[in-house]
Amino acid sequence: MRFFSLDVETANYDSSSICQIGIGMFENGALVDTWESLVDPQSFFHWSNIRVHGITEDMVQGAPAFYEVYPVLESLLSDNIVVHHTPFDHHAFRNAYARFNLEPINIRWLDSARIVRQTWRQFAKGGYNLRNVSNHLGIEFRHHDALEDSVAAGKIVVEACRLTDRRVDEWFELFKTNSK
Repeated sequence: MRFFSLDVETANYDSSSICQIGIGMFENGALVDTWESLVDPQSFFHWSNIRVHGITEDMVQGAPAFYEVYPVLESLLSDNIVVHHTPFDHHAFRNAYARFNLEPINIRWLDSARIVRQTWRQFAKGGYNLRNVSNHLGIEFRHHDALEDSVAAGKIVVEACRLTDRRVDEWFELFKTNSK
């Protein structure tokens, strides 16, 4: 079964200010491809966001805006399950669609944090952030890099599927997440 994993970083407190997107493609439990891009958020960079991810205004000069990478995102993600860790990334896409007057891509969003809470008892009520869960599973990654975070979220879902003997589409059906 194929699914995608996705993560974004933002320039400031406005979740539509996406400045980096990372995507992993998983097939039959293995990472088979990746895509990433810096994105010109067409907004200011707040120092606290820079401190988290290290992306600056200078780094995105010449990078495409969200509406310019939208066709690539649509061709990759349309009609697929897309894993994200916690609602932030889904909200960022929804807000970027609205900000740039774009039609939402038909994505079946699946929150890996919800899967974690159902799969591992110790994370049922808290501590299910990407770093904690990845550390628990021995997944090494550079936190707050969109591609690294997206791949970590995908690997978490692969492990949850293995442990529970559930496919990604079965997790999606269990949660019936809003698709846009």
